[in-house]
Amino acid sequence: MSGFLSRVISLVLAFIMLVIAPLLYSYSISEMENRRLLLNEVNQFLDKVTDKGEITEDDLTEFYLEVSSYGMVIKPTVKRLVRTTVITPEGKAKTTYIAADDIYSLNQRDVVQVTLKEISASNYRRILSSFLRVNEGLYHLEMAAVVR
Repeated sequence: MSGFLSRVISLVLAFIMLVIAPLLYSYSISEMENRRLLLNEVNQFLDKVTDKGEITEDDLTEFYLEVSSYGMVIKPTVKRLVRTTVITPEGKAKTTYIAADDIYSLNQRDVVQVTLKEISASNYRRILSSFLRVNEGLYHLEMAAVVR
């Protein structure tokens, strides 16, 4: 019986080493590259918008297309945060940022905030959770830049 059991275990280990491990490795490499490229796209968008001082509809469309071109199902959100100062009852000034409805016209010192949220899990995450029982959660990136 021990000979049969060792053959079954060796067959399972061979399957894991020859099929699952390379598949997981290739998916993880492409996932990490996609995350790095998404970070680069967000950084380029923020640099372009903060240098120009305005967001056009073409800028948003181009950004949405570039973000969705990496194979991940992602929901991008762009917000404009306006700096406001409120005097507290103690007489101190408290500065807060409030989200504005109009994201197209930017003033100096406004903050442009970009949020990327993954909507569905990728193949890498599915394999990782089903075989290794590791759950990383959905991808989430949030970056902001001040308009110059």
